[in-house]
Amino acid sequence: MKQEKTRLYLIRHGETEWNRGGRYQGWTDIALSEEGEWQASLLAKRFEYMSLDAIYVSPLKRAIATAEPIAQQKGLPLIVDEHFKEINFGEWEGHTVAELTEKYGKPYTDFFDNPFGHTMPGEGSFHKVAERSMAGFEEILKKHRGERVAIVSHGGLLRVFMIALLGLDLNMYRSMWLTNTSISMIDITADDKKFLMTLNDKAHLEMAELLKNG
Repeated sequence: MKQEKTRLYLIRHGETEWNRGGRYQGWTDIALSEEGEWQASLLAKRFEYMSLDAIYVSPLKRAIATAEPIAQQKGLPLIVDEHFKEINFGEWEGHTVAELTEKYGKPYTDFFDNPFGHTMPGEGSFHKVAERSMAGFEEILKKHRGERVAIVSHGGLLRVFMIALLGLDLNMYRSMWLTNTSISMIDITADDKKFLMTLNDKAHLEMAELLKNG
């Protein structure tokens, strides 16, 4: 049933081996690790008693594998959307911060410290990423006004998207972190006011760790 507000659940995919190793993934299509698959199963249980009307997902397999358990539980199709694909980092992908700092020096460290103020390989600019993700949001809002929509995507893309959507300071990119399978919730009112309700909610992981450790 449609509500007065539209609710977005922004979900980062589960862990991969490159996440664990601190490597830029970008468009490189890395699968979930065993830990990531476990996280995805916990995430699906989290949504068991939550209402959803649609599930959008990045085309990369780490995002799809995270979204599939939710889709199966809810009986909803996955809507694969290129707007929510991770940031393309080109030749930086597969490398760590330390490796890139050693290889590129100041051009890389300048970007690392102020990503919106500098260019990078691949997509070229975080401003382009913001435009891409906002275009995806506008399409979702047209189709799903008043509904509850999950977007299963990536840590870099989702941070850029939230900064653009909420009009946050660009420096917030380095001050914000999204854990694997975390949920960030944004409500959009009928008159298009946006409210960040939760950020990096990982209660499903924290509870599982508590139970596992006794």
